[in-house]
Amino acid sequence: MKTDKLNLAKNLFEEGVKFLQVDDYRNAENKFVQSLNLVPGRLSIIHNLISIYINTNQKDKLKNILDVNQYLSNEKEIIYGKAFLYYFNNDFLKSIETCEKIIKEVQFKDAIEDLVASNFKKQKNFLGALRIYKKKLKENKNHLVFYNIGLLFSELGRTSTAFYYFNKCKEIKNNDFTNLHSLALCKLKMKDLENGFSLFENRWKINEPLEMKFQQIDSPNSLSEIKNKRLLIWDEQGLGDTLQFSRFVIDLLKFTKEITFAVNSKLSEILLSLNKNISVTSYENIDIKNFDYQIALCSIPKYLNIRNIEDIKFYNLQIRTGFENKIILDDKSLNIGLAWSGNKKYFLDSYRSIPFKYFNNILNFKNINFFKLSKDFREEEKSSYSLYPNLIDLGNRSLLEVSEYIKNLDLVISADTSILHLAGILNTKSILLLNYNSDWRWFDNLNSSVWYPSVKIIKQEKFNSWDDVFIKLEKKLKNLQLDKKKGQ
Repeated sequence: MKTDKLNLAKNLFEEGVKFLQVDDYRNAENKFVQSLNLVPGRLSIIHNLISIYINTNQKDKLKNILDVNQYLSNEKEIIYGKAFLYYFNNDFLKSIETCEKIIKEVQFKDAIEDLVASNFKKQKNFLGALRIYKKKLKENKNHLVFYNIGLLFSELGRTSTAFYYFNKCKEIKNNDFTNLHSLALCKLKMKDLENGFSLFENRWKINEPLEMKFQQIDSPNSLSEIKNKRLLIWDEQGLGDTLQFSRFVIDLLKFTKEITFAVNSKLSEILLSLNKNISVTSYENIDIKNFDYQIALCSIPKYLNIRNIEDIKFYNLQIRTGFENKIILDDKSLNIGLAWSGNKKYFLDSYRSIPFKYFNNILNFKNINFFKLSKDFREEEKSSYSLYPNLIDLGNRSLLEVSEYIKNLDLVISADTSILHLAGILNTKSILLLNYNSDWRWFDNLNSSVWYPSVKIIKQEKFNSWDDVFIKLEKKLKNLQLDKKKGQ
């Protein structure tokens, strides 16, 4: 009986290894868990599960397996897992300290060196990280080293250099989908839209892929297939992405007038008037039997064969909210909306969100009423902005009501958040305060946006430095004050 149990555990383990070799983490995990249940404490199985949880960024599962096997805490496999858990919990010094315990172990050396470099990057010690990668590159021109160097330069906003390293990774391993996705973002930022949107389809195959919805419904091979067919478009990423890419849904009306656009319920009322021939709805109202084809929203540019920024059209969204009579703004003062921070879970949020302290000067300007438009805020900053009586918090309002305010404001000032996209699609005069290592969608434009004609850009001149941005912003606000005064 015991022999049968061990043989079954061995067979399950070997099946798990086969799945792991082709990066099928879900099935590999399932086999390893079954094997571990038969032979608890087996370090080879635990190590493979730890590796899966690290590669798929499943922090809770990683913590659980380390806690369950705490009695093995001195084993190098457990120490390896702990080093990554500290990293995931942003305890970078503790992670580096733990790495040093096993960095000379041949089995872990490669991964642990990468982890130390990642800890350095989180601490903004980019030179330290680059030294590690360059040393590894001399030892072995592995595709992962090229990829990691590409990521480093991408984070620094050096797109062409990042592209070089991602391309070198592709030359060695052309089916590394995570690298191909990063290559896509580089191409898009470099305005190679045709190849960029084509490579962007690899987002479904990366280590932490987006959820592919409505797979029961066919996807067309080309837009000629959807002519006069019932088409479902569904959003797939954040609110800002949905607002930005909604223009491409309108472009599909050349092929069919039977389009349903499924969006986050927060946006369903806002986008109702996108176009009279497009039925906008939330997900709970979708019946898959009513459709011939489906397309993910961010895949539409590939179908439309968008090649150049000149192919990007702007459609002004005209919304009717019913809040007009409730919204009274002081017409003797400037009324300006602010959104300085976005979702903290975004991996580059520390660059795109702006510390509230930078707004202190402009909040002291006379004859300006400010309105906080975003829901997101940093708890540690709340007491600071509550000191300004001229800063009215609208973060608790629905996006629909916030959109009505935006329509009536003199100006919206925002970091790279969904609020900026909302102001842009409403054609409200706006200023985007943009980080140096900005997202691909802003390309390398320094003054204006191809997506929204009403948006002007003030971009950092130096990496991770907002000082020059706010000098320019204050000058613009003073000019607006003068224009307001002349017009009264």
